[in-house]
Amino acid sequence: MNTHLDVALILWNKDVIDLMSFVLLRRNLSSGGVEPSGKKVIEDLIVSSRPSVVIFDLAPPYEGSAAVALRLLNRFPHCSFLMTCADAHLALKNAPWLSAFAMFQKPYEMDKLADLVRSMVTGSSIDARAVSIGAS
Repeated sequence: MNTHLDVALILWNKDVIDLMSFVLLRRNLSSGGVEPSGKKVIEDLIVSSRPSVVIFDLAPPYEGSAAVALRLLNRFPHCSFLMTCADAHLALKNAPWLSAFAMFQKPYEMDKLADLVRSMVTGSSIDARAVSIGAS
């Protein structure tokens, strides 16, 4: 696969990847995804698709998945990253540097997440930190 995607989805459930892809497609954004089961699979997706935005799902214990996210941030500085997780407070406690990124806590509103991603892809001026939300 050597096709440009607007968004790379690194999410822990194939159904969630499919749903998020559908929501993004309704905003005219192309996306594709993989479960974060291995560093090589994730990196291959980003290298081959050259996305503008990467949505990365952090998993507890957060030290390990935060370390993977940090490696990806350093390897792919041209991508904007947005994080999702089950417990934002615990994730930030274990990796305080995550506070610099938009983070959505599950269950998050897909439409709000997709609107933010759209603004990140198109370069619109929505403050990512202002729309990061926890459970509603």
